[in-house]
Amino acid sequence: MSITGKPLATERYGAPDRWFVLALVSLNYFTLYLHRNLLSYIQPSLVGELGLSDTQLGLLQQAFLLPYCVSQIGVGYLSDRFRRRSVLLTSLTLSVVSLACTGLAHGFAELVAWRVLLALGQAASVPAIAGIMADCFTARSRSKAVSIYLLSSPLSLVAAGWLGGSIADWNPLKISFEFIGGGVVELAGWRIAQFVFAAFGAAVILLLALLLREPDRTERFGDAGLGTSGGSLRQTLLAVLSVRTYLALATVYVLAMIAMNPILYWSARYFHDAFGMTQGQAGFFSTVWTQSGMVLGLLAGGRLADVWARRSITGRSNVSLIGLALWVPSLLVIGTSHSTSSIAAAMLVLGLGSGLYLGNLWTTTFEVVDPAARSTSIGLLNAASGLLASWSAPAAGALHDRNVDFGSMFAVLSLLAAASVGVLALSTFFLLPRDYRGPTPARLDRED
Repeated sequence: MSITGKPLATERYGAPDRWFVLALVSLNYFTLYLHRNLLSYIQPSLVGELGLSDTQLGLLQQAFLLPYCVSQIGVGYLSDRFRRRSVLLTSLTLSVVSLACTGLAHGFAELVAWRVLLALGQAASVPAIAGIMADCFTARSRSKAVSIYLLSSPLSLVAAGWLGGSIADWNPLKISFEFIGGGVVELAGWRIAQFVFAAFGAAVILLLALLLREPDRTERFGDAGLGTSGGSLRQTLLAVLSVRTYLALATVYVLAMIAMNPILYWSARYFHDAFGMTQGQAGFFSTVWTQSGMVLGLLAGGRLADVWARRSITGRSNVSLIGLALWVPSLLVIGTSHSTSSIAAAMLVLGLGSGLYLGNLWTTTFEVVDPAARSTSIGLLNAASGLLASWSAPAAGALHDRNVDFGSMFAVLSLLAAASVGVLALSTFFLLPRDYRGPTPARLDRED
């Protein structure tokens, strides 16, 4: 505290090295997101070599989502009780190993096995990162910090789509082992992409091991809630699941992910098949517009939410509501238009809405849950979305095998987006005022 009794700037905004920590965890998430989404942008090459059906490609998405989300319940709790630094290093190491092994797979069963390992390896990372960021940044700037952190996801999707798709288009690389008495091994482009991205992940592991510290826990009080050291797994789960606003936020997230998963997983394939693009072109087109819009939404949404929260306790949730509302017309245009320029504009708006919504998902959650259950609350969000939404991408693949075009499916998903808007509006205006436990707008203003 200063001599006047007013909090020092570092106390008002968070840890002194908070931006450096943010850069490190953002790089970590960029790498993890790169690994998990590469499969979406190398599908034609993968199908060409291994002869997979669209149903099997959809099941590969589910092979990641189901174990990833089921394990969130336990691994989220671990990050509320133990060192998040160790959790992140272990998680990224398993991600690198599984991605490299995927590049050696020769059939559907092997691909499933390595996707499951990738999911289990990555599962603990996001809850741990959420806890680290909540402890490094105070409520005054959390939305901006989370939004900046989430910029790593659109950047990684563009990298996975453009670079991964371009490498997948390469002619097979021939490697001779005749000098040791062996033969010649051919590596298809999609395999090379796995190895390149795995090697990048290994370099990031070394960087995190050298530079990332374990932040102190903040905003925990011995006489309130779960206390300073947290509760048991049962107590922590009950503390989160007893909050009505949290349950509404989880419902909204599930509906939103049911709508978004097929877009993320199948859009590159849709543009490749319906518009005659190469894998590299389809990967670039399916990511650059949406992710550019998401960058704009994250940058604007974080700042807007932090300012709006100083005027109203519903400020952050209001920004999320605006973002989701933009999904409805965007999905309709993407699914029905035959003009690439119109689709590009709709994808830009979809990305803008995604940035406004996702940039405030964590912060709106932190406003209603016990500080000692933050990682668990984020883990449960991921668990719910995975268990209830992971089927939408494979279901879309199965429908496509039955000659239902992806465009029609994308248009229908706008109805789910509309439902998510209705539930979030109910949460914002009726439930949040009763469950809010963050600092009051008046208090934030006094600390300026």
